[in-house]
Amino acid sequence: MSLWEDNLRVLGECHPEAAGLLSAGVPAPTELTIIPTPSGNPTAVLAGRYLYGRRDPLRDARLHVEREVDPACTLIIIMGFGLGYHAEAARAAFPRLPVLAIEPNESAMTAALAARDLVSLLSDSQLHLHVGPQAEGVIPLLEALPTAKPCFIRLRPGEQAFPAAYRAAEETVHSWLLRRDINTNTLNRFGRLWVRNLCRNMRSFLRSPGIGRLEGLFTGIPALVIAGGPSLDELAPHLPALSQRMLVIAVNTPLVPCLARGVKPDFTVVVDPQYWASRYLDWAPLEGGVLVAEPSTCPRVFRRDDAPFFLCSSLFPLGATLEAAVGEKGKLGAGGSVSTTAWDLARLLGARPLFAAGLDLGFPGMRTHCRGVYPEEVWMCSSNRCAPAEGWSFRGIRDIGLFMTPSTSGGLTPTDRRMLLYKWWFENQMKMHPDLRSYTLSPDGTAIEGMPLASLNDALTLPVRRAEIDERMERVRSLGGPSTDSSESRESLQKALDEMAMQLLRLEELAHQGIALTERLRGALTIPREARECLEQLDEVDAAILGIAARSIAGFLLQGIIQSITGQGERPATSEEVLARSDAMYRGIVESSSWQNSLVARAARDIKEGGALFL
Repeated sequence: MSLWEDNLRVLGECHPEAAGLLSAGVPAPTELTIIPTPSGNPTAVLAGRYLYGRRDPLRDARLHVEREVDPACTLIIIMGFGLGYHAEAARAAFPRLPVLAIEPNESAMTAALAARDLVSLLSDSQLHLHVGPQAEGVIPLLEALPTAKPCFIRLRPGEQAFPAAYRAAEETVHSWLLRRDINTNTLNRFGRLWVRNLCRNMRSFLRSPGIGRLEGLFTGIPALVIAGGPSLDELAPHLPALSQRMLVIAVNTPLVPCLARGVKPDFTVVVDPQYWASRYLDWAPLEGGVLVAEPSTCPRVFRRDDAPFFLCSSLFPLGATLEAAVGEKGKLGAGGSVSTTAWDLARLLGARPLFAAGLDLGFPGMRTHCRGVYPEEVWMCSSNRCAPAEGWSFRGIRDIGLFMTPSTSGGLTPTDRRMLLYKWWFENQMKMHPDLRSYTLSPDGTAIEGMPLASLNDALTLPVRRAEIDERMERVRSLGGPSTDSSESRESLQKALDEMAMQLLRLEELAHQGIALTERLRGALTIPREARECLEQLDEVDAAILGIAARSIAGFLLQGIIQSITGQGERPATSEEVLARSDAMYRGIVESSSWQNSLVARAARDIKEGGALFL
């Protein structure tokens, strides 16, 4: 068999998705030329640029890897597979580290398969490969890899030859890493609040219907998704006319400014667990509308009695376990911003096309929100002659690290890394739903690929549909009216809470055993027989923990500890470090299980007694 056939066979066995992109025959790419070298290892010229040195490309790759890779990293990401030299050098120098090689240019990959014997490299279980210009395909690979401390190696000549493809691949990787970091930081900051709110909202969780009941109820009706960006001020005078032609879905941020213009949203979406997010609803009558919330939203929101509630599915293990008992509420997308949830609600309702107003994902005019929102009122109340309200806004923007990005109209607008995460979410949704027409009415917002700018005049020429929308909203309100707890759902939820409490208690007991055994092992390291006995008992404890379904609930609050343990990279840990990590993990399980068990037990007791939950 030829090199090409051998390599392609192994590629198909170990990397079937990459193999599927390549043709069955050996292509003759015009961009890449294979050139022999004195070392016997061929080099290559891509679009007039040498990918490696002209004498010994493998040696050059080894030196590059030694210079660029930090042994403390957890993953080596190679931007540009080329002829595979960097991947080979990385696997040889750091055998414990996985390697993710990304080759945006398919012709370069086919040339590599025909030029070198890559069977050993391609069959390495620690090599992960993505080939082709579809950058989103790298995301499933990243999700299965230890990305706590990634290290990048770039094949610069390939990047210079095809800058757009390489830039798209690297932006996708960095967007995913940014999302992971933000999710981890958010979890560390709000994890306990989410759990506490969900337990406090147990009565609402039991009684409120899910948004799954509403799927497709507004098929064929245009929808206007209103976010709270600064550009909403320019669109505000037109909101009454737009609301006559579209279903109005607003996030909680601009609710008061909308009402000030005489526009009462049909749906108001609030998912933030923080108390301050609930203040956006103050002095905002909602009669005739509907509230959509996530079960971990601030309990203060659920005290309102002027609008029916619909819940979307919980994003967290505790909520998912409870939904298994009372029935799934219905999933909505969560890209880190309430605007992503509002947009996905419009999609679920079947509304088409979708228009977004105030979805800036940036800070046009160096402002954070539209006028009239709650933070502005707070700034105004706390301002004085020496500390004007503008100072609060200036400090808020100055401290977040702004940079310029293309705007929808073709100019530039200031944004930050967090907003780019939301932009990436929307762009991914546009690719997932290519038949869904979605537009923005805000020319100064951050450009979102797949969500072009729509003319306001065109939107205002749409036919008036308010009577039909109101008729369908009556149907929605009838589905979400006041209800009483069904005895079957109550009993099922009670049973789930009782079982969860027992499992959390068992986890706590096992973790205490783990702490004691870890301490015993620390003193027995010099006694092989006793140390071996401790390790065997620890294995039994770990197996028992992994056998408890509620481990994911306890582990939800341990992501910081888990990341610190898994982010140690190639450097071997000392015995004391291993014991310290083990002790930290067991203590984290004890603390998380005990704290959550107290909340779960109290919620179970209150439901059983039929009294009002502690609010």
